[in-house]
Amino acid sequence: MSAPRGGSPVVVALIGLPGSGKSLVARALADQLDFRRVDRDAIRHAMFPRCSYSFVEKRASFRGVLLALEVNCMLGESSVIDGCTFSRRADLARVDQIVRQHACTPVAIFLDCPSELARERIARDVAENRHLARDRTPDIVGDVLARMEPPPPGALTIDARLPATEVCRLAVEAVAAIAQVRRAGAAG
Repeated sequence: MSAPRGGSPVVVALIGLPGSGKSLVARALADQLDFRRVDRDAIRHAMFPRCSYSFVEKRASFRGVLLALEVNCMLGESSVIDGCTFSRRADLARVDQIVRQHACTPVAIFLDCPSELARERIARDVAENRHLARDRTPDIVGDVLARMEPPPPGALTIDARLPATEVCRLAVEAVAAIAQVRRAGAAG
């Protein structure tokens, strides 16, 4: 998608625990608003096919996310970042720096999910082999929660306990309003 009608490209950063629904929302934004999905898990998998999920590999793949994001901004394309929890505000600040440098509109969405629900969802994903990251186990929720900083002021908060379709609908509607675009398949 080029720059939205009447505005600059939008970059959505999804904040939340593993299992909060970030990937579902990212796919909904990509599918319904034609945003480019920048997925750290896919980038890490491409960079390190035999990944050990070390801190160094994770940071290198985050740099890949930043590079892809910068290119999308330079091309005037709206993006949604997936595969990052943004548990540390410093990572979000790095994204914000790129977004603002290229006159794009930043949107932070916090998917507020109780840790027990996140653990349950991850356990289901593991049992059904539904996630690319092999270090994603229910225990990762506690690790992320221990370092999780509050979302930035002004972040849109969505209750991740809601049904997935409702979470996605709320996110798509909010981002579409900010981006001033029509949803794919919407009448009118």
